[in-house]
This record gives sequence, structure tokens and C-alpha cells, in this order.
Amino acid sequence: MSISPGTPSNRRIWMGYLAAVGASVSYGASQTVAKHITDHYAPPLIATAFALLFGFLYVSVIFHRRIYIELRTCRQRGIIWFTLSGITSASGAMFLYFSLSNASVVIVSPIVSISPLIALVLAHFLLRRLENVTRRTLGGTLMVVLGVLLVVVSS
Repeated sequence: MSISPGTPSNRRIWMGYLAAVGASVSYGASQTVAKHITDHYAPPLIATAFALLFGFLYVSVIFHRRIYIELRTCRQRGIIWFTLSGITSASGAMFLYFSLSNASVVIVSPIVSISPLIALVLAHFLLRRLENVTRRTLGGTLMVVLGVLLVVVSS
């Protein structure tokens, strides 16, 4: 499959890639901000709580018209998955703030960036019908993890 921005399905793929870059920039910036917060303003638990609160408010303002519709039409099993997603995301933020309050952002950030390996393994086991984990994908992910290990060990 070639990727060219011409067809509607490829446009959707490109939008996914752009959103991934946006997520990467946002997460990278949030780690730097989180380090500053935990060093100068608040302990990790308070910082996590406020970050999640303001994140919730931000997303609610942007998608406020869709939230009610989506929740009303969502199956109960979806609510369970939303809950699991929220708990794991909040746990990730909490662990990030705790790690940044105790270690340097230039070390913590690469360690946190092994999350694609976790996502790859979970996608293989939980999303077999939706996601195809190839050798090429696995190889690329392992190269990222090896890069992280090099950064951590050399520091």
C-alpha cells in the first residue's frame, strides 16, 4: 500500500500521522512542564490531580457537544473500556509526575518513551482483529527501545 495524500482513506491515514506528531509534541512539552511544576510548585500527587482536572476541562470545552451524545449511545461495555483507559492514563500521569519529582527529565522522558513497546505487545494480544503487528513494526519498536537504553545507560 502506498501512502499518498490523494485518496480519502489515505487522507485519514495522514490525519492520524499528524495527530500522532501533535501527541508527541504535547507529551514532550507536558513532561518539561511537569518537571518544572514538581520542582517549584507542587508535590507529584497534587500536580497530577490538577493536570488531569485541567486536561478534562480543556477536552470538555472542545468536545462538549459530542460528550453527551457519545455517552448516551455508548454500550455499557464501552464504559468499562473508557474507565480502564482513564485509570491507566491517570496512572501514567501519576507515575510520570513522581518520576520527574525524583529524576531528571532528560532521563525520565526516554524511559517513558518505551511506551510503544507496551502498546505493541498489548495490541498484539488485545486487538488482533484490528491491528497487525509485523516483524518490521516489531523491529522498529525494538530499535526505539534500544535507543532509550543507550540514552539511559550513557547518562
